[in-house]
Amino acid sequence: MNAETGPSFEALLLQAIGILPLAGLSFLLSRSIRRDTLRYFWRAWTSLALALFSLYFSLRLPLARPVLEPLYYLGEYVFAGFVLAGCRNLATGARAGRRSRWLLLPAAAFAVALAHFPGSFSARFVPQAAIMAVLLALALREVRHVPPAGRGRVGVLLLQVSLAALVLQFAHYVPVLSWSEWTRTPLPAAYAGFTSLFDLFFETLLGFGTLIVVMEREQRELELANEQLRAAREKLEAMARVDPLTASLNRHAFYSMVEGDRNTEGAAGCVAIVDLDALKPVNDTFGHAAGDAAIRAVARAIRQVVRADDLVFRWGGDEFLVVLFGVSEEEARRRLDGLDPMLAAVPVPGSPEPLAVTASIGVSAFEAVAGLEKALEVADERMYRRKLTRRSAADARP
Repeated sequence: MNAETGPSFEALLLQAIGILPLAGLSFLLSRSIRRDTLRYFWRAWTSLALALFSLYFSLRLPLARPVLEPLYYLGEYVFAGFVLAGCRNLATGARAGRRSRWLLLPAAAFAVALAHFPGSFSARFVPQAAIMAVLLALALREVRHVPPAGRGRVGVLLLQVSLAALVLQFAHYVPVLSWSEWTRTPLPAAYAGFTSLFDLFFETLLGFGTLIVVMEREQRELELANEQLRAAREKLEAMARVDPLTASLNRHAFYSMVEGDRNTEGAAGCVAIVDLDALKPVNDTFGHAAGDAAIRAVARAIRQVVRADDLVFRWGGDEFLVVLFGVSEEEARRRLDGLDPMLAAVPVPGSPEPLAVTASIGVSAFEAVAGLEKALEVADERMYRRKLTRRSAADARP
């Protein structure tokens, strides 16, 4: 760019053509990724491309200059405005309001006035460059507040670098062109070519920065969605394995354990069946809420007499299965025989006094997980015999 001829025709045309792929790519992405940011940026690149073509043809066709040169100035203002809106949307999620459209009126008026300012294009470009530097500096300030998208910061860094470079590029035109106009010293022809190429390079860098930021946001949102799906799946799996009334494991969890560890060696221990005695009279007398309270009391008592790594399953309505690894049958029976004293006074809804609850127990040893089901049958049989013995003893009492 020099004081007499303005920008290099070839470099200007190359810059205008080079902006078109950014506009097209941003537009295509905005059709599949519904983000306001992309919508602002493809409009920004489209406006800039139209502005540069308007400038090119205004210089090539002097008769059309009164119409095309204002379009160039206005197109650059629109470009900077959409870049600012896109950066603000990245930083805060805010959308450009309808009031911002009214800014087109003073911008268009200034563009027409500037185009009719006497003197060379370089002289008219000085205030234009100053305005563009200010607008892009405002966009750069917004980028400083863009939150990181997970680990992705490459896009934000490219935005910052490219915007800073464009601010300096436009800002440097002000003193250089002012000096050239004031001293009537023509600038080298290479200057016009290289400055347009630098503009294109920094604008391309800005375009890639905007696209990378959006893709980083998409990737982060996909990662968050996957994490939420994983957490929901784990929660559902846990719910499928846990009894909601007692927070104990259920039958599904037991058979999953047996199938998964069937070939495990050395996992010896004991299995116990704990069955609540006389639950039906409690339900009939005080209601099912009382029966549920008694069942929960048994589950709490079992957890108090076993170790933290022993497994407690709700096996049926009022029946529990306990798996104690590395425990002898005698030790398991001793631990579980302590349940009745703990259940001697269970508060239940509907009963004015705590109820004395008892549980019948059957214990059987196993040598490996594969033998659990057989041990379970033995424990269930022993529990049933003990229940019959207790019932007979109770009937024999006067």
